[in-house]
Amino acid sequence: MIYLNLKNISLQQYQYLSNDRSEYDVETGDDGNWLKLGNNDDDYYSEFQVNEQWPTIQNVISKNLFVGWNRKLHPTWECMQYAIAQIAIKNKTISGPLVQGQTIQIYKSSTGIDPNAAKIGIRYLITSLQNGDPVIVGVDDQNGSPNLDNTTDHFIVIVGMGSDSGGKYFIFYDNASGDPIQGTNDNNKLYYKEAEGKITGKSQTDYAKMNNRYDYIVTQIRKNKK
Repeated sequence: MIYLNLKNISLQQYQYLSNDRSEYDVETGDDGNWLKLGNNDDDYYSEFQVNEQWPTIQNVISKNLFVGWNRKLHPTWECMQYAIAQIAIKNKTISGPLVQGQTIQIYKSSTGIDPNAAKIGIRYLITSLQNGDPVIVGVDDQNGSPNLDNTTDHFIVIVGMGSDSGGKYFIFYDNASGDPIQGTNDNNKLYYKEAEGKITGKSQTDYAKMNNRYDYIVTQIRKNKK
């Protein structure tokens, strides 16, 4: 069942909100897969506690299955379509941004970190990875945003996790690059900053190294459909 609150939303607003957008889509928007009904994840996820063991989980999608940016193959695709194609390798997909309870919003530029939501989001990420499932997350990487939360600029795919001298981290694939060396780089890490609840890190892609970019900050975690 789909849960959309359409009260006081115009047709034009609905058409806009039903798509996740990147900075590149002016007309079409990113396909948030919102037309696929049912099978939403309504499970309860407790908050991750900072004193819990942080698992090490190898990439749940092998690097040779990376879906890299390719304008010739996919002339209209944007970052969300690539992320959806990436998790489809594991037979996963997501709901759209208007489906109640399917997006865990952990950060907005206007209000900062929601530490409790971040702990729930981390629990979801760990649970999913332990089940062998990748997860799409939104990130803030520059000023301004074309998305509904006024913060998210880009979408990437969490595929693993571990820890090193820098702390606890998640590994991600960044489909903004057509080069798998960049997109699946072992240094594509998002570190969990326990003191503030922020999940942030660097991408090794040319996209992320453009002059107007800053380190990725995870803004939202998009639940997989069951």
